[in-house]
Amino acid sequence: MYITLPQSEQDWSAYYDLRWRVLRAPWRQPKGSERDELEQIAYHVMVKTATDRTIGVGRIHPASVEKWQIRYMAVEKNFRDQGIGKMLLLELERHARTQRATRIVLNARNSATAFYLKHDFKIFGEAPTLYGVIKHQCMQKILPA
Repeated sequence: MYITLPQSEQDWSAYYDLRWRVLRAPWRQPKGSERDELEQIAYHVMVKTATDRTIGVGRIHPASVEKWQIRYMAVEKNFRDQGIGKMLLLELERHARTQRATRIVLNARNSATAFYLKHDFKIFGEAPTLYGVIKHQCMQKILPA
């Protein structure tokens, strides 16, 4: 496994397809719902297998000068609990630090809060419930100076 940035048309297609399959399709959301208006300014990363299969994706974008937000973290179901989420998270944090971010925020599904807590994020409130059923928590991590 290795982490990389999506570059080719094939990379981007696999990147968005994984996001849609993991984060939107199970709730019968249409293709395109896995994207938003901040794609162009976001920093995107993906994890691939040795055979170049995309198995993890994530992105981070500036919410303000010092605050960056992680969104759309997804790992292929059969590859979970193998450190892929950690690889993605560490690279997104690394990038935010290079941009002088002092904190990172995200809205985590309740099923993912333990993962983020393990990586020093703190819960600071409830986030909106997605599609009326997927409960989320607002989380943040203060980055050391």
